[in-house]
Amino acid sequence: MNGKQGLLLIADGLGDRPIPELGGRTPLEQAATPNMDFFAARGLCGNVHPYKPGIPVGTDVGHLVIFGFDPDEVYPGRGPLEAFSAGIMMGPDDIAFRGNFATVDERSHVLDRRAGRIASGTRELAAALDGMQLGGGARVLAKPLTEHRVAIVFRQAGLSTAVTPTDPNVAGHEVALPACTPTDGSAEAARTASLVNEFTTLCRQHLDPHPVNRQRRAEGKPPANVVLLRGVGRTSSVVPIGCQFKLTCACVAGDLTVLGIARLVGLETFHNKSFTGGIRSDLQAKARQAIDCVRQGFDWTVVHVKGPDLCGHDGNPLEKIRIIEDIDGMFGLFRRHLDLDRTIISLTGDHSTPCEKGDHSGDPVPTFISGPTVRRDGIAVTGESSFRTGSLSGLTARDVFRTQLDQLNVMPKRGA
Repeated sequence: MNGKQGLLLIADGLGDRPIPELGGRTPLEQAATPNMDFFAARGLCGNVHPYKPGIPVGTDVGHLVIFGFDPDEVYPGRGPLEAFSAGIMMGPDDIAFRGNFATVDERSHVLDRRAGRIASGTRELAAALDGMQLGGGARVLAKPLTEHRVAIVFRQAGLSTAVTPTDPNVAGHEVALPACTPTDGSAEAARTASLVNEFTTLCRQHLDPHPVNRQRRAEGKPPANVVLLRGVGRTSSVVPIGCQFKLTCACVAGDLTVLGIARLVGLETFHNKSFTGGIRSDLQAKARQAIDCVRQGFDWTVVHVKGPDLCGHDGNPLEKIRIIEDIDGMFGLFRRHLDLDRTIISLTGDHSTPCEKGDHSGDPVPTFISGPTVRRDGIAVTGESSFRTGSLSGLTARDVFRTQLDQLNVMPKRGA
């Protein structure tokens, strides 16, 4: 331990744009946030660029930069992150894909990329694929993720990531299931593409008659009779945060992708069934677990909340306001149960998800770093507009990571 400890709350998709129905305010500006205001008034504030100004990022890149990594150097692709999320420890020869259970008809046309957002039976369907043997001895590992998502790993030496996805990204009666093709002239890419196409064929054979799909057809639901693949990648060599800075680090989350990224960068993860990646996650329980991690002696604890992002995607500002106010309640617990004389408490988001856009945007994210030794901007109200004059505005998420660690007195000095 380093005398002080840090706690960072990541409100996924927190940032937004002015909404006419809210009088030109954002959900964060409209919400009642007395506890966030308290912490903001005790520190540095600003609107922070997750990666680079104006560039929208995904959950994967957004969290890598929050954890201090340059995605241009270490980003392994979404496939490996999903594999880590599913608990698959990849070897250096493995390649991984992000998969969807999907529905195709007898002509192999993609009718539904998410098989009706299948929510049950995916464990059994993944088990039917796990351990599949392909030509030449290649082995398939398959593990279920949230809802229709599934992690797929191909295990054999001599594989290539230079192949096209089999996910067409659209669905309809005239959308043919695409074949995988190599994207370079190597023998490894050609062979890998052939293995992917063999896997797709065997998926149909294993999944179409599966009892889960027989039951779904009987209930009038679309069968999950194929797996669409995208996001191919190979694991990269990442030096864990704890090894870089001699820190013990924890992550409290319900979202499987975030848990996978946390494991990739060396954070000890904490999860239970009440920590979901949805809008009904038990935020008070997450806050209590984060407090326990601080009390256990972790130097830096991260707690993740997915809800604001989901509301942004749904275009639902009122629900986003509700969840932000629940997040403020988490800060209330931190305020009452942590030693504020030795804890650096911060807020950020991995990206903005404006309700009017319904997707991630390149807008900067409201952020504060609060603590007894942190300089104060004199800003007492949490929100995009009030933070625009703060000291953190214009910085990136990696800058904020380094600033937090400097407050913990662990950032190494550059030069003599």
